[in-house]
Amino acid sequence: MGFSFPAHGQERKKTFSTPSGLRPRLDRIPIHVALKQEARRIFLFNSNNCQRRKSDLASARMSNQETTLMRTQTEKNVNSPIYIGVDVGKATLDAHRFPDHASRQFANSSEGWKEFLLWIKDDPPKLVLCEATGGYEKNFVIALADADVPFRVVNPARVRDFAKSYGILAKTDKLDAKILAKFAAERQLEPQKIQDETQQKLKELTGWRRQLVKAKTMHRNQLEHASYETVVKGTKSLIEQINKQIEMVEAELSQLIESDPQLSNLNDILQSIPGIGQEVARTLIVELPDLGRGDPAKLCSLAGVVPLNCDSGLFRGKRRIYGGRGTLRTVLYMAALTAVKCVKADNVFKQLYLRITATKPHKVGMVAVIHKMLIIAHALVKNNEKWENKLLENTPGPH
Repeated sequence: MGFSFPAHGQERKKTFSTPSGLRPRLDRIPIHVALKQEARRIFLFNSNNCQRRKSDLASARMSNQETTLMRTQTEKNVNSPIYIGVDVGKATLDAHRFPDHASRQFANSSEGWKEFLLWIKDDPPKLVLCEATGGYEKNFVIALADADVPFRVVNPARVRDFAKSYGILAKTDKLDAKILAKFAAERQLEPQKIQDETQQKLKELTGWRRQLVKAKTMHRNQLEHASYETVVKGTKSLIEQINKQIEMVEAELSQLIESDPQLSNLNDILQSIPGIGQEVARTLIVELPDLGRGDPAKLCSLAGVVPLNCDSGLFRGKRRIYGGRGTLRTVLYMAALTAVKCVKADNVFKQLYLRITATKPHKVGMVAVIHKMLIIAHALVKNNEKWENKLLENTPGPH
């Protein structure tokens, strides 16, 4: 830009000449307007480039995370066992095969399941792994069991933590299937067996009963503060209907257990233990199908009653329980409380509680009682024996 300055005493005027390379229209507008327009054009150009660079970086990051699983040093050769990860959705199944990394999508329907079985027919997998998705995996797993395909359903939290250990933060259906396949190959998980029809019915009925009891409690709490006559009558009617439903569910649960000799015998053994009644016995039958088999310590861990340490260096934290199946732990807590507080006769659980609570808090004693109750239930079922009250020696009596 060029400027001419007038001599002393003359009127000062702005003039400018159009340099080469600028648009011709710039010589017909004031210089400050031209500078603003040029600065805006440069700003928008840089902004668009910045956004484009951010988009490219995000795409590259996503691509890198998707291929991380393929670049590990433990990559398998062609003759290695085949593991298939399946991300189950409401409408689709995203499958990924390890180690050749073949991927395919199927419909989550009977036709899609048939296509999946045909896809794996030539190269049978050692394991098909999927996550628990609130029921969408149920029929797919049944189809795998009917076709004698080894499968396992895992907790989604375990798989997500596994992905984070590889630095994978992105989440897509296709990527989740890859992670599941890699997880199955590295963890060498054992296939699981599908529950029989009676177990499935018991599980659904106990879950429904639990929901009905919660709904009944909610309506009873509302009735306590209701004053309008229509609301009171409606709430009372709902509570009556829920009570009838609960009675119907309990009758069907009892019929299912009594019609199966093995479950009936298991129910009798469990109810012989102090504190364990009908509802607790049913919950144990449904939530712990391996009761009497395997490692009892794993059963206690599954129930979430194993105190876990929290130490680091010189720091020694309090032992706490967490994780496990909350429904199971809740009913076991009520059983332990009954055995300690309500059962009149002395028993090993009451003695254990009194011994521990002499120096430690109430909850510590309750966790110990639940732990011991599970161990004893496991041993009784394993040996097919009923409870015999054997008291401990050198234990303080009741207060």
